[in-house]
Amino acid sequence: MGMPRQLARGLRTKHRRGKSTPPVIELMPSISINELRRVIPTRHGTYTQPNVSFKYPQIRQLRLTIDSIEILDHFGRKQVFRIRWARTYFGRPRPIIECTCTRRAIKLFSKYGTYACRKCHGAVYTSQRQDSKGRKRFKAAKLRLELGGLPNSNEALPAKRKWAHRRRYQRLRSQVQALEAAIKPKRFRKPIDIRIFAYHLPS
Repeated sequence: MGMPRQLARGLRTKHRRGKSTPPVIELMPSISINELRRVIPTRHGTYTQPNVSFKYPQIRQLRLTIDSIEILDHFGRKQVFRIRWARTYFGRPRPIIECTCTRRAIKLFSKYGTYACRKCHGAVYTSQRQDSKGRKRFKAAKLRLELGGLPNSNEALPAKRKWAHRRRYQRLRSQVQALEAAIKPKRFRKPIDIRIFAYHLPS
């Protein structure tokens, strides 16, 4: 006697779910404690509510105290995380976010509105899903952004910006040229997906 259709369908669905593609870190909205450290209160009993609507449009309100960060989204959902202070032995301690899993992280990533560390989301970096040539191509694209240009290898490298250091500009330019010469980017059939830089453009 064959397996009932409902049971077979359920097993196939379970099998597909078990092999779901992990989210890509570069495509996930994130919040970094390093970008907020200057507005964290230094005394207990005080709080700040910095305007983060431009930097984090998915967040309605952010409330910071010396030992917590409270995230309120546009649906009224509230998430609270602890702020731990790590000794650096070079002045003031450094703030670190404690995820609900108790792991400590510099960044929290959002998936379907839920913020957590990358381990909780099972997220991977773009480079982890590529081969050697793909990783070199991705690195060259990020260096192009640092130079002030576009990530597409078909575009000409940008000229040095007035405030940029000449040595650093020449070093990054040489790295891009060496990487792209090694992989011959014209062989790639598909252009690089620029969405992976949406939330993580260099400051």
